[in-house]
Amino acid sequence: MKKIWQQASAVSSAISDASTASLRKASSALQAIDRNRELIADHADSVAKVAKVTAGVAYVGAAIAAPSGITALGVAIGVVSAPLIVSVAPYLAGAAGAALTVSAGASVYAKIRRRNSNS
Repeated sequence: MKKIWQQASAVSSAISDASTASLRKASSALQAIDRNRELIADHADSVAKVAKVTAGVAYVGAAIAAPSGITALGVAIGVVSAPLIVSVAPYLAGAAGAALTVSAGASVYAKIRRRNSNS
């Protein structure tokens, strides 16, 4: 019984050490993010702008390449496939929306931290 107790204690100690190390790593990662918040917000803004431009260009291409007339009827019944740009445009718009959300969140966080550090 004593041997089982020692093994259980060793396992418990190992789990405690591992969780402490994980918490230290997570804490240092969050501190690094906080130290670089302005740079992160700037890069996220650039990514969002590129994604918005890409989505806009894709939608223009989709509008031009969209099937009309008999071809549209063929796409609707599944005889002819839609052009790739028409199929991909909604996904590019979703990616642009996600990038915009991340950018806005990073920007708001940096702004709040800037105001709090100035006060």
